[in-house]
Amino acid sequence: MSVERRDIKMMGTSFRFLVLLLALYGLGIGAACAGERVWIGLYLAENAPPPPDAILAPEGLHHRLHEVFGFKHYELIQSDEVELRNEWEQWFVPRKDFFIRVEPMHHQPGEPRFIYYEIYQNGFILAHGKYQPQEDTPLFINGPDFHQGRLLFVLDARGM
Repeated sequence: MSVERRDIKMMGTSFRFLVLLLALYGLGIGAACAGERVWIGLYLAENAPPPPDAILAPEGLHHRLHEVFGFKHYELIQSDEVELRNEWEQWFVPRKDFFIRVEPMHHQPGEPRFIYYEIYQNGFILAHGKYQPQEDTPLFINGPDFHQGRLLFVLDARGM
């Protein structure tokens, strides 16, 4: 085999190794950021039976909500997810008169994450606070009365 052919083969092998190394590095970065999300749901809590096509809270969440708020039914009005790696404010606006602003706070690797939130009704802040997202530790936020029930926000960590 000539020197040129051997050099070309070696360059091809080196190139494949470099591509594999970059791919694994990229997967490592993606794995570190993946799964850092908070699910936000707006529920209508009421004692009257919901419509037949209503999306209800899963059984485990329903049980926890019932223990805290005491309503019989929890209908999901709307939901969304917030990426925690994006450290800027994000808005969840299920209704134009009632919405929540969340902002993942800056953190150092190895330190716990916190989210700052503000709940608005008719353009005014109703409540604000900090939440440390953790698996199986949802945050329930009591909202205003609505019809014969009450609006509730649920923030729940996903893939933490």
